[in-house]
Amino acid sequence: MKNSGSMKSTGAWDVNRRISVPALVHAADGMAIERAVNALSGVRSVTVNLDKHLLVVCYDASKSDYQLIVESLKNTGFPPSDDWRSRVRGSWYQFSDTNARDNAKAPPSACCNKPPR
Repeated sequence: MKNSGSMKSTGAWDVNRRISVPALVHAADGMAIERAVNALSGVRSVTVNLDKHLLVVCYDASKSDYQLIVESLKNTGFPPSDDWRSRVRGSWYQFSDTNARDNAKAPPSACCNKPPR
């Protein structure tokens, strides 16, 4: 379990998400959250900050999404914060993850405005 640090994206669809978890108090809680989130497909790294009750997740948005991580947190017993700022941020995260997944699955466009052969 890391207390802090910066995570760098390595892939084209990698994103970093900051999730506030009010029930995150003890180191054992952080380890349980790390195990649950790391088990998800596409998750690159998880950082837990106990002092700020914060979870930072780096994952491939073409394979996973914010809602899947939130469901994993809820199933583990550590739901994310439910204030208006967290709900707006979560909606934005889910919207951008959906767009990234759709763009990753889209066929390549024609180069230089030339029709494909």
